[in-house]
Amino acid sequence: MNKILQEVLKRVQPNEKEVTQITELAQRLLDKASSNKEISFSPLIVGSVAKGTFLKGADIDLFLRFESGTDLKKKGLDAARKILPDGRELYAQHPYLRGEIDGVGLDVVPCYAIDDPAHPISAVDRTPFHTEWVKQNISGMEDQIRLTKQFLKGADAYGAGAAVGGFSGYLVEILCIRYLGFANLIEQISSWRPPVDLGVVEGAPDSPIMLPDPVDKGRNVAAGVTLRGLGAAVLAAKAFRNKPSIDFFFPKKKDRVAQGYVTTVILPHPGGNEETALPWLQRQGRKIYKAIAEFEPIAWNANLEDSGFIVIETSTVELPEIVPHKGPAPWDSGAMEFLKRYPDAALSGERLEVGKPPRHSSIEDVILELLPNAKVRSGLEKGAEPVQRVPWLD
Repeated sequence: MNKILQEVLKRVQPNEKEVTQITELAQRLLDKASSNKEISFSPLIVGSVAKGTFLKGADIDLFLRFESGTDLKKKGLDAARKILPDGRELYAQHPYLRGEIDGVGLDVVPCYAIDDPAHPISAVDRTPFHTEWVKQNISGMEDQIRLTKQFLKGADAYGAGAAVGGFSGYLVEILCIRYLGFANLIEQISSWRPPVDLGVVEGAPDSPIMLPDPVDKGRNVAAGVTLRGLGAAVLAAKAFRNKPSIDFFFPKKKDRVAQGYVTTVILPHPGGNEETALPWLQRQGRKIYKAIAEFEPIAWNANLEDSGFIVIETSTVELPEIVPHKGPAPWDSGAMEFLKRYPDAALSGERLEVGKPPRHSSIEDVILELLPNAKVRSGLEKGAEPVQRVPWLD
């Protein structure tokens, strides 16, 4: 396994030239930000570049810390535009800019300078504390973190954004530090079963993984990990333990044969960026999947382009004229009422059951009743992504 890991590091570890380029650019950005005398703020490089855990092709995160009460939408963006004039405006809890300088991606993020990370004003105010905690605790674990990030990328479980629902970079860093490296962490992940309890977070909503943020014990740092993201990591960890291969880190794209009937649902883009629009689209996918239970759904996938696409695989798209309808057991309340309504019902096993016409005979009718603005197409439409195969599987 060590030979595999050394080869992975050669491919993901920035070389000396790349490290020099990104560190010099980071310093230039700090100097440029500090030269702004019109607006009072404190610039800081955060994230993987500041921690020394970045992979090849990493972006730089430049935070501009303002006093509490500052209008970040106005003053924050004004300051950010002096650093990144052509930056694209995006939104988290408030706007920030994304762009590129000298071929390196850059996020310029206004935030508030706070004293206590347990009491942030905006969602990103804790980030400087996260950076400092990792720097103080990393103890030479940079390459172990790089290996873990790349492994989870290969498993499609890296990134806490809505599109993935996986492990954030900060979560990876905490876990690597906690379990003393990649190999030990993979061993742990392979045995996880939700809910994974890694500490108590008072008042936090239920989550597949619960882990207190080291800088704010009242926050679950793993809240962004979905069951799907956790499942992808667990499967990959189990398989890697059984048969280590570099393919886990750099999987080859493999086609998957669709199962049953494929239906594409096309929805108008709801507006906003991916972090708000994709969760909305995924909610519609879950609603559809539940509503079409009679059509025996197999799998589904959602992706966002100019429109939203939901791809569903089902055993059938048309129901027969009569379908089974289960009623209550004889000892349940409502049994007599069911018999009065359906006098031809039979007692099959322990429950009454009758055949009756389905409310909707086609999958399209069910979807359009649920989402009248949708377009329903048979097969895979252009722009829609099919249900994916496990990427590293032989």
